[in-house]
Amino acid sequence: MPKLLVYLSFIVCLGASYLIIPPTQKEFFNQILIWLIPVLEVSIVIVVVYSIIKSIIRYKGNNKSKENDFLEIARISLEPKLGNGFVLGAILTELSVFYYSIVVWFRKPTVIENEKVYSYHKTSQIKTIVIVFLILITLEGILFHFLIQLWSDVAAWIFTILNIYALLYMIGLYNSVRFLPHIIYFDKLIIRLGYQSNIELDIRNIESIQTAKKQGGIGEKIPKETYYAMLNMDSPQYEIFLKEPALMKSSYGRKKYVKTVVFRTDEPIKMVDEINSNIKSLSKG
Repeated sequence: MPKLLVYLSFIVCLGASYLIIPPTQKEFFNQILIWLIPVLEVSIVIVVVYSIIKSIIRYKGNNKSKENDFLEIARISLEPKLGNGFVLGAILTELSVFYYSIVVWFRKPTVIENEKVYSYHKTSQIKTIVIVFLILITLEGILFHFLIQLWSDVAAWIFTILNIYALLYMIGLYNSVRFLPHIIYFDKLIIRLGYQSNIELDIRNIESIQTAKKQGGIGEKIPKETYYAMLNMDSPQYEIFLKEPALMKSSYGRKKYVKTVVFRTDEPIKMVDEINSNIKSLSKG
């Protein structure tokens, strides 16, 4: 972490220098920034990633269990250092983007293969939406890079880097929806929307499951106490009503308590029957 502080201090000094140097004398300084900013960005990323990898390797060395995947190991190993707030959430979100947009093409995550795992991407519009956004982001990135470059080379490359990140985010989102399904355990239910959000429910806490009301689309305002585990473009199938509020977690460490969960799945009848069966079994026990 001290190395990271040194890098951050250097960046602050660069920013101060940019503000202090008169406009008439900034030409040489701007040429330096064109090459220096990418080097600094890469260096900071390397330092952060190296620290994360060290923590993960140390955790795996002390814990031989293979039940947890890479991201879960990252969370467990970093939580004692970073706490369970925004910083940890932000790092895990960025790791998820990297993992599901790049790593997953070479190393598939562990997927539970049984009747209690339910996908939700096959009948969703997410694939179409991701393809459309990828095309738009690419065209926008190329066009605006050349337009902004007429004003500032530095700003143009910063904009391009942000566009590349947006591409990775969309690719990662689609892959995470494929590899992070809904899961039903005997006494627990996990509902997800890729790496963007998820909720873990105690099945004993489920009051009822009803057919969801039709939503008004993109402009529809979602109630604060509802977790909408799907794209606004998709039609909701079922709504879970809870006895007590449950904690919903989303990207960048955001959390809130909800009392209802709206979701969809590729096998709606089978999934709801499974949940109701577990509710009845637990109520008898």
